Amino acid sequence: MFISKWMMPVNRGMLLPMWLICSTAVAQDRFTVGVGVQENWDSNFARSPDVDSERYTQSVVSLAANQRFSKQQLALNLSGSRYEYDQREELDTDFYEGQASWRSDWNTRLKTALTWGRDAYPVDQLEFSDNDVVARDQAKAQVNLGTSKHFSIGAGVSQVQQAHSNSLRQYLEFDEDEAFVEITYKTSNDTSLSARVRDGERLYPYPDPNEPQSLDFQYQQRELEGSWAPSTKTRLTATVGQFERDGEVNEGVGTQSLLNFNWNLTQKLELILGYSYSEPAVGETSDSPEDIRAGQFKLIWEPNDKWVISMGASYTEQSYLQVVEEPARDETITSFSPLSLTYRFSELVAIRMNSQVVDRESPLLYRDYDYALGSLGFYLSY
Repeated sequence: MFISKWMMPVNRGMLLPMWLICSTAVAQDRFTVGVGVQENWDSNFARSPDVDSERYTQSVVSLAANQRFSKQQLALNLSGSRYEYDQREELDTDFYEGQASWRSDWNTRLKTALTWGRDAYPVDQLEFSDNDVVARDQAKAQVNLGTSKHFSIGAGVSQVQQAHSNSLRQYLEFDEDEAFVEITYKTSNDTSLSARVRDGERLYPYPDPNEPQSLDFQYQQRELEGSWAPSTKTRLTATVGQFERDGEVNEGVGTQSLLNFNWNLTQKLELILGYSYSEPAVGETSDSPEDIRAGQFKLIWEPNDKWVISMGASYTEQSYLQVVEEPARDETITSFSPLSLTYRFSELVAIRMNSQVVDRESPLLYRDYDYALGSLGFYLSY
């Protein structure tokens, strides 16, 4: 099942992509090693109506390799992060993330791809007040066969595993296996339309002993995915899907959608707009909203090769069904990033500054709060 990153809860890791952004400048190098450190300040780290600030440091070491052999393309990107907190040493933690791929063009029609990706982040204090890192691994194998100049057929399998470092959160861990088939039509002007069917199963191996019903479910999802470039400066991509879930708790029919619009206003200025809607499964996150609607915009300005300046905002609405302890309700999250700066002294050295203000509104007092985030980091790659 496709999951938009906009649908994830706001967390401390969302302001820390410095090494990922900087590494794109050297992504074509065969082998790259990077080190970085970033200082972060959070005005309301405890996510409570009362002010409770925290300062923490993130250190990172990264390794990237990229090699092509004839018609084979191999790529690897690994990074290890260390979080150290000023006032909450019990939350100090480390974890790793990465991506790897082997893509092959066997001939003009037959293509295969093996990919692996791992995302990880320390949980937000609203979600869990103790030390916990959420890690999600996804492995996928896919084969594509071009049947004509414009049509291709694809099939593949994927596996997703979500794990928590804290044993008290094991009930949210799951294993998901999926198989899919798709047919794609592409035009000469880089416009495409794909129809896809997914069939899979998600199992929660460590169920909550206090919950009598199982979160396990089987699902089938049908999708349409399109990409349209009306001009050389604009691109619109969209995915809409309908799913059927068969389980004790996760049961029923629902929809998901993603919409992105990219517009290069000038050679140096880009506008990004996006919208997403989802009905996540119970157990996908700790608070399990019934549905999530999110919109965002981002403006990126690159006045020269050394500077990248951006600003952005997002608005999220989350609806919750009534549970024993809490009533049915709607919550909103408004986020504004007034300024983000990246300055590259050279291809090897860069600094980055981030700022963000977040306001969460909820009828539940402990979930109604606001906070500000700021960060300043330094990165070296060679």
